[in-house]
Amino acid sequence: MQLTLFTDYALRTLTYLALQPDRRLSTITEVAEKFAISRNHVVKIVHQLGVKGYIETVRGKHGGIRLARACEEINLRDVVSDMENVTCLLDCNREGCLLSSSCRFQGIMRKAMRAFLDVLGEFTLADLVKDKARMCGLLGMENLLDP
Repeated sequence: MQLTLFTDYALRTLTYLALQPDRRLSTITEVAEKFAISRNHVVKIVHQLGVKGYIETVRGKHGGIRLARACEEINLRDVVSDMENVTCLLDCNREGCLLSSSCRFQGIMRKAMRAFLDVLGEFTLADLVKDKARMCGLLGMENLLDP
């Protein structure tokens, strides 16, 4: 299974926001530049993350984006499920497969997806950012670390 770039970038955005001290506001431009992602793409990601309740947006001159919940409350299963179409990995009817009426592969794939999501469900955003000092160093954000 391969996650879409949309989900990959959504996880990067959440990680970046999780590394910010004291619920500091970040900007879409910051995220786009930090990860070399198209700003327009980040706008779409931020919108979706906001709709799903993972981030909050603050409008205005000093506005920005930040996590809407604590890192420990953001489950990776939920994020992936909300960003991906995990209900249909395989559409046997789309290709007109002659074996679809007796093939068991679609059922096997559903079981595999449940197992994949169950493992993700064991982790939260907090698990992704346990080593804040190292991650901030990799992102050139050492100045944001607590003294």
